[in-house]
Amino acid sequence: MASVRDIIITADSTCDLPPEIVQDRDITIIPLSILLGENEYLDGVDVTPQDIYSFVEKTDVLPKTAAVPPSRYYDVFESAVREGKKVVHIGLSSAISSSYQNACVAASDFDDVYVVDSKSLCTAMGLLVLKACDFRDKGMDAKKIADKVTKLVPKLSATFVLNSLEYLHKGGRCSGVARFGANVLGIKPSIAVDENGAMDIAKKYRGKMDAVYKQYVSDCINDAGKIDTSRIVIATSGGIDTSVMAFVRGLIEGFGKFDEVIFADAGCTISSHCGPKTLAVFYIKK
Repeated sequence: MASVRDIIITADSTCDLPPEIVQDRDITIIPLSILLGENEYLDGVDVTPQDIYSFVEKTDVLPKTAAVPPSRYYDVFESAVREGKKVVHIGLSSAISSSYQNACVAASDFDDVYVVDSKSLCTAMGLLVLKACDFRDKGMDAKKIADKVTKLVPKLSATFVLNSLEYLHKGGRCSGVARFGANVLGIKPSIAVDENGAMDIAKKYRGKMDAVYKQYVSDCINDAGKIDTSRIVIATSGGIDTSVMAFVRGLIEGFGKFDEVIFADAGCTISSHCGPKTLAVFYIKK
């Protein structure tokens, strides 16, 4: 049985887990880069989503994001291995970022670093990070943890509903948005991450946004019989009315079957592509 202290769980900053969970579960976060005009920042380190929204409002220029370079991964992995530790790294979907490939490049220099393609984003990949922590805490070795987490990847459910398509459309990360058109009157799409880790439109809602949020969350837990009820995540990129979030919290917690309900804030990378007032429900299927 491996010692908990012998294994480090690392993840891209796009896992968007709350800081208190990151600290409590001893997770090492490796930040992507955020580009606001000519200035480069590190996701969650020296820039916030509100900084991004303010920049867009002032300049009418959307932010850009950049993958973690191999050198940044190498430094983290080398430091861990030098201390005699093994690493399991959970990366942002390879279909939407080169971060995963860069992590693999860095890991190739070490025998005890295992990289998992989450084929997902935001706190959906965060759920995989937490599973890796669960397995580590049970004494599994690094390779077994990576293997078990990889087997959970197809079971992730990652959907979200957007207040505006502008960020995602201009960012070019979702082919469905281009086909759908960014200004279809009265229709709000739900976006899903598919089995390959890419994004496309899953469902279309009509009506006022507050009602759309409530219907979306209701639809998500209508499939409750298919959900692994150990954890569910509600994530938002900010700006949603508190009464709506109270309704969402009540709906989820009132369902009464989840061992852990996590409310998370989308980080800078995700917010850069989705914009404010995005709401997401993430869980692992049985």
